[in-house]
Amino acid sequence: MTTRSRRSQYAKGVARRAEILRVALNAYQSSGRQGPTLRSIAQAAGLTEAGVLHYFDSKDALLVAILEERDRTYAETYDLTTLDGVWGVVAHTVQTPGLVKLFVDMSAAAADPRHPAHAFMLQRSEALNERTRKLLGAGRAAQARVLIAALEGLQIQWLRDPSVDVVGDLKALHRALTDAGAPA
Repeated sequence: MTTRSRRSQYAKGVARRAEILRVALNAYQSSGRQGPTLRSIAQAAGLTEAGVLHYFDSKDALLVAILEERDRTYAETYDLTTLDGVWGVVAHTVQTPGLVKLFVDMSAAAADPRHPAHAFMLQRSEALNERTRKLLGAGRAAQARVLIAALEGLQIQWLRDPSVDVVGDLKALHRALTDAGAPA
């Protein structure tokens, strides 16, 4: 095989992987609380389940890649340097129960340092903490952690009870934390 044909094969593989992630993200965004099956993602991508997993190390690696793609897409769609952008992401999130369930499942799985979600969740938490601290201002690291913990907890409550107002409750907590006075 020539170098040129290897590059062509590699480029096709990268494009196919990106297409699988696009299909899978769309499937999770439009699914109910249980999320799509690997079989339904494979069918939508025009592959077998084994064909999908050929592009990922495991099913769990695929699921983490879907969350990475979700975060990348949100960062392109919303201005996450503003509160309005953050509220927009949170409002969109509660319209995608399959993705919320996936996030919750991978968050729990990430407790195992050997799980593919472990490194992703650690990096995501660091980035989210940094972004939230910047939004809140200097000296508000504790408030940033509390807001993130509340967001994650509210998502779990919302999965159990869709009447939970994730955005409203988070905004109320934000007001309480930022109106509370001196930085922590």
